[in-house]
Amino acid sequence: MSLHFDEGTYTVTQRTDSVRLLAKEFALLYFLYKNKEKAFTRSQLLDRVWPLEYPVERTVDDHIYRLRKKLRHWEEIVLDTVRGYGYRLTIRSDTLMPSNPSAQDQEMRDAIHGLFRKYHLYGQGKSMLTLLDQQEVLGIEIDPFYKLYTHFIQGDLEWLSTTTEIPFKERLYCLLIFTHALIEPSESLPLYEQALNSSALSADQLRELRILNIVEVYAEVGQYERAKLQLLETYEIMESDKLINFKIPVKLSELYVELWGGSGEAVEDQMAVLRSGLKDAPYLREIGRFQVMEGLWLLRQGRTREAEPRMDDGLDVLKMSLNAPLYLNSAYQILLFMAQHRIEGRLRTKYRQVYADISKNYGVPAYGQQIVSEIRAFLSPFPPSSDLPLI
Repeated sequence: MSLHFDEGTYTVTQRTDSVRLLAKEFALLYFLYKNKEKAFTRSQLLDRVWPLEYPVERTVDDHIYRLRKKLRHWEEIVLDTVRGYGYRLTIRSDTLMPSNPSAQDQEMRDAIHGLFRKYHLYGQGKSMLTLLDQQEVLGIEIDPFYKLYTHFIQGDLEWLSTTTEIPFKERLYCLLIFTHALIEPSESLPLYEQALNSSALSADQLRELRILNIVEVYAEVGQYERAKLQLLETYEIMESDKLINFKIPVKLSELYVELWGGSGEAVEDQMAVLRSGLKDAPYLREIGRFQVMEGLWLLRQGRTREAEPRMDDGLDVLKMSLNAPLYLNSAYQILLFMAQHRIEGRLRTKYRQVYADISKNYGVPAYGQQIVSEIRAFLSPFPPSSDLPLI
């Protein structure tokens, strides 16, 4: 049994039956449904559903009461009261429909996984989540990888840091990507280097970390020449391994490097290449990142009034793409760039708050330090190296 959530109308649909909810009822049900079988205290629910408001705990009780009334004809959905603790949503197993035979059809599974890969390519996080939510209704079975991936793109740091369903080693790469926005670049760089020296990551993860993720960190710590050298190797690997889908992300990293240490002419050249490339490949994630970087370029030129709406547009697109790592990281990179160029005042205060709000939404205050500590402990047998071997 699956529910379909329409954020535009606050409508929840179960098979052919729909219920219209109020905004916070919708948000509360969505959160509990995404975390079904798990109990939450009233305080935890207030933090997740009312993050920037200050309601009392009774607010949660009132919303649970109203949800129970509105959903009472859906017998499969149970909003349990956990005595002395809080609430949880459970699905009654005795009412579940038999599995759909199409879930065992290999042709269907291949087609669905191909659709997932396309959604991933275009940065359509919402489409991926909708497909995942509807797998029982559609009679499909999603590869376990996408369960980890969907928690990753949603920024579910609580699940990523505490789940026992997937070993820490398999979660390590996802957690490493988040560390870039959790600690200073001078601290995240040694973690990336230790990971590259370890045997903890798969070959594909090692390659992606080296040719893409670490490049921007080099720029942020002032190692511009090293970043440029790494980009040369990156293009060689892209050509030898035929990594066609890396073209735009790598160009964005190259633009970011030039923004930190390159000439104005080099920045403009990269921006022209990307404008052309994004016309042919309108990926939401990459469009959002490019708009943020356009704002950084305007900041570097002292054109702060023009920079602000451009950066805001980029962050809005990244939020729309439902790609939490890029959304959080882009907000953090704005702050890093402002610090580098000594931009203070209202604009710096604004983006500190923007980053703080995004961080709170994804659970950074609660789980950020835990994630960093766990990664450090896991990688501690592998010392950082300044002369990494070629992959």
